[in-house]
Formats: sequence, C-alpha cells, structure tokens
Amino acid sequence: MSRAESKAFTKYKEEAKPFIMNLLDKHDFLSQRTIQILLEKEKYWHTVTWNAIKDIRKENKLRTAKYPPRGSFPVWVYRYDLRINDLKKKIDAEYKPVYKEFIDASSEMGFYCEDIIEMALAKAGFVTLSRNQNTKYFRGRTSSARTDLDFIAYKEGVFYGIEVKNLIGYPDWNEEIIGKKSIAEFHGIQFVMMSRAVGSYGYDLFQCGGLYMEFQELIWAPKFSSLAERVKEKLYFPIICVDKPPDELLVKVKQIPFLHEKHFYGKGRI
Repeated sequence: MSRAESKAFTKYKEEAKPFIMNLLDKHDFLSQRTIQILLEKEKYWHTVTWNAIKDIRKENKLRTAKYPPRGSFPVWVYRYDLRINDLKKKIDAEYKPVYKEFIDASSEMGFYCEDIIEMALAKAGFVTLSRNQNTKYFRGRTSSARTDLDFIAYKEGVFYGIEVKNLIGYPDWNEEIIGKKSIAEFHGIQFVMMSRAVGSYGYDLFQCGGLYMEFQELIWAPKFSSLAERVKEKLYFPIICVDKPPDELLVKVKQIPFLHEKHFYGKGRI
C-alpha cells in the first residue's frame, strides 16, 4: 500500500468509527458482518469497517467475541459495559438458529444464483456456450487449472468468461478472482466477475483487465422467503427472493458489452 493510500485508508477508517458507535447506541450487540453490511450503505468497504472496529476495541469503547467459539458463527461486536456472558442467552435463542439456517441455505443458493444469472444473460442476448467443469475446454484447448468458471458466454463477437459469487462477504482475491481470471486468460476471453459486491477489489480487477458487475442483494429462491425475512430482521443481510432475473439485474447485465467496448475493445474477440 502506498503512502497516499495509507492516508486515505486511515481517513476512511476514522470516518467509519462514529457510524459504528451510533449503531451500538441503538443495539446492545451486532455481528461483525452486520456492521460491515450496514456501513456498505455509507460507502465503507468491509476491511475499513473491521479495522475501525479493532481500533475502537483497543480504545476500550467496545468489545468483540466469537460465539459460539467453534463452528461457522459470527464475531459479535457489543458495548463495552457488557460481557459475552450477558448476551449468550439471547444469541442462542434468537440469532444462532437464524445464522445456522442462513449458512446452510447459502451453498444451495450459490448454484441458484448461477441459474438466475444465466436467465439474465439469455434475456440480454448472450449465448451460454458452457458451464462449470465444461469451461475448462474451449476451442480445442484444455485448462490445467484445478478450478473452472461458471460460464463461457458469447455476444456480438466477444467471448466472456464469467464467475458468479452470491456471497455476503467479498470474493477472495487470489482464489475467486485471480484464480478464475487466469482461466479466462488461458482461453483468451474477457473475464467478468458478477458478485453481490466486490469492495475494493473492483478497482484492482479493472486495472488488470477484468470487468465486474455488482447486484447488491443476495439472490435466493422464493422457497426461502420466510428465512430471508428472519435473516434481514436479525442480521440485516440484504436478500431478494426471485424466480426470474429482476429488472435491475437485467439492466446491469446489458451494460457488460458496453463496458467491454469502452475499456477492453478487442479482448475476447476470437
């Protein structure tokens, strides 16, 4: 990180602190991820928010604890005058069951989101040529990567290698962005990351020749509508339950060829 970037990061981190303290004035406790999601609305990336939380903790103005200590459960952020033992009963009764159901549903909804994205691509005039493992093979060449892309799609003379991430956090830079982008580069096609959000990675991805599209809300199936409402009530995670691509998603998918033409003309034209 450059000196200028370090100053900018510190600036954003300091600006985020009052928002965090205001949230804890309204709530005894919140999950770390909840605070990160709520501060997204104020344009603070997750890393900025987490570092602000750590700073405030060092200042003895809040506390954090992972509970339950084992398993895929959140780090809780709570007022300094409280202890985790004061919160366990409420977490066990109201938050732990919802969070567990959310985690259990998320894997299935990753695949469901791919189906919705494929519908959106079709409506926007893209032709899907291959999905998942079949994307390793393209125009007589086979990628040796251990992973694959979600789609190879075609529109208006351009081939796109597309990866979809329906995550509440951001995709992992090395594995889920650079690792996937390397497959698209092997095939000589334009890489596109489609994710709920990419945070600070968007700029870096664009700088190294990749496009990205954010759809802001987790895309879930209508059968999970009841769970989605409970997740939104307790954890404030943004979820939309749909059986077809929403109009906002279609608008963004239709912008992909325009963005490619504007910034990376020629890439992916085989």
